[in-house]
Amino acid sequence: MAWGRSRDRISQLPADILDHILGFLPIQDAAKTAALSSIWRDVWLSLTQLNFDDGFFCYIYRKHRHAIKYGKKLAVSLYVINKVLLLHKGTIRKFVLNIYNVGIHAIRSRSYDFDQWLLLVTRKGVEEIYISFEKEAYRLPSCVFSCSTLKRLHLYGVAVEPMNFPCRLPNVASLCFQWVDFGPINCAIDVPVLENLSFLSCENIFYFNIAAPKLCSLTIESCSSNGLGKFLSVNLYLRSISTLDLVGSVKEFVKEFTRIGFQLNVEYLKLSCYEELYIQSDKSFSVLAHLLLLCPKLRKLDIDLFWLRSVATECMNTLSELHVAAQTNKMLHALKLISFRGSHSEKLFIKKLLASFSTLEMVVIVRDKNYCKKYTTGIMQELLDLHVASTKTKIIID
Repeated sequence: MAWGRSRDRISQLPADILDHILGFLPIQDAAKTAALSSIWRDVWLSLTQLNFDDGFFCYIYRKHRHAIKYGKKLAVSLYVINKVLLLHKGTIRKFVLNIYNVGIHAIRSRSYDFDQWLLLVTRKGVEEIYISFEKEAYRLPSCVFSCSTLKRLHLYGVAVEPMNFPCRLPNVASLCFQWVDFGPINCAIDVPVLENLSFLSCENIFYFNIAAPKLCSLTIESCSSNGLGKFLSVNLYLRSISTLDLVGSVKEFVKEFTRIGFQLNVEYLKLSCYEELYIQSDKSFSVLAHLLLLCPKLRKLDIDLFWLRSVATECMNTLSELHVAAQTNKMLHALKLISFRGSHSEKLFIKKLLASFSTLEMVVIVRDKNYCKKYTTGIMQELLDLHVASTKTKIIID
């Protein structure tokens, strides 16, 4: 009786509140509420968040665990999604689709279904789309890049098909591409309010011809290019960027902008490199020094010291030009050094940085917590006693 009265009270809540409540449930559990009453059935049929993620597919596979072939389980899952979308009424604000471990052939054989789903969703006022496939198993239809209501888009493991007509995403503020292969896109994609753009393990991003005049944050992680001498799109407007996060790909980025010949307005730079920053990019400056020269307005710098683990001590002498690069920057106040293990190369690198930048006020050194070697009191004190160019510098060891 108590549950009945509580259920009745909940049922009397406004439809948008009920929709919000169901949004916290896995979609298979949200579907079960349709059996409670006609009110809940209407809410379910107009659910604004459709989340077909790992939990949904695992639920379907468990329910049909006696199916002989894995492909049959996939077919049942796709049938359920088809039915949900066909019966759906009203707006879909968020659409999540995560299909993995089914094989490239199985995905490509059902591409028509996926195309139809995205065509439907982009006509229902969708604001967020998160799609994940096995790498390059699915070619994304162009309707996604002309959805006027879309605000956030996250794509994983897809290929972008060529588009020969202008595309515009007037409301998108965040774009994230992961394991995406960009083919020749023959038109510009206009994203006038885009603020955050991420390329993670992508290929041929120079083909992604995007115009984003309000871009604030750019992340590039371990991207590759088949085009000789090409890395970023020539139309990608970077003068507005205030936050730049580079994980690998640093040499390619520096080479690209050294060739272009203009400076960036980056205020926050994050570097996590798999290649050595000390490697000379020309006869006088290292990759790191060149990057600092590109960012004269830099105020905050984070560097993961992972790359120093394979660097011989004698190679650190090539960082002597850091002092020259530092003369162009009078705004760097905060420095964060991550994954410190206490090696001689790391200490020498930190020493050169602290001696170069005269405006530093805060230096945070984060120790590698997974490193089994104990940090001696002597190493910690040695860091605290390093000579610094600024009398205002405070060193914190975490």
